[in-house]
Parts: sequence; C-alpha cells; structure tokens
Amino acid sequence: MKFLIFSCCILSGLASLAQTASDDVTMVKKLNEDWIHSYPGKDTATMARILADDLIMITPNGSRIGKQDILNSMASPSQQVKSTKVDKTEVRLVGNTAMVFAEASFVTVDNADGKEATGRTSYLDIYEKRHGRWVAIAAHVTYLGQ
Repeated sequence: MKFLIFSCCILSGLASLAQTASDDVTMVKKLNEDWIHSYPGKDTATMARILADDLIMITPNGSRIGKQDILNSMASPSQQVKSTKVDKTEVRLVGNTAMVFAEASFVTVDNADGKEATGRTSYLDIYEKRHGRWVAIAAHVTYLGQ
C-alpha cells in the first residue's frame, strides 16, 4: 500500500512538471512570435520587454550587437518591415534555458526608392527564465535569401 501511495505521488509530481514544461514551451513560442511580429509596427516596447539588457545577437553579416542596437535599428526610418511570418519553430527546454530553432520570412520596403524585397532567415534564440520571466539572452541569425 505504501508503494502505491508513493507511486501516485511520484506520478502526480511528474504530471505537474510536464504541465510546467508545456506552459514554458508555449510562453517561449509566444515570445518568439511577438519578437518577429514587433518589426512591422516598430513596436520597441514589446521588443524591450522580450530582450534581456545583456542580450548578444550575431547578425547575418557576423556583427555582434546588443539590445539597444536592435531597438535603435527598429526605430530607423531607412527601411520599413512591411510584414513578417514565423514559418517554423522548435523549442527545447533545458532547465531554465530555452532554445528556439526557427525560420521566418519577411517583406521590407526601402524608403529611398519604395522597392519591396522579400527574404527568409533561420535563427537560434536562447531564452533564460529570470525571476520567473523568460527573456532572450542570445540570438544568431542566418539570412537564407529570397
């Protein structure tokens, strides 16, 4: 009988952990969507909430930039992101760390000549749960072309 009660307690705890992991994956996927969809509206408030102050991003050209660089770039008038779409997303959890493996497509408009361009990226974002909240701490973006 003690074994049965012990087994039920263990299974109950495992079910609770599985639910927490599922909730974390859902939250990180939502943050990924919010990040990508913040570009067209130049929603720097959403972006600032998602990115950790110490975030490091490696851009497609190999540059290393931080949170403030991303926010400044979003506010720049030289190029407008017309639309974005998350094409694929996979999230892996390891403790308080989440890895997002994803692809996104986008349409930009060059404000100088009004020409539209399309493109696709593959990226890896690393999130960390800090004080009960997920924040992006690292990113690496690869441009896949049109």
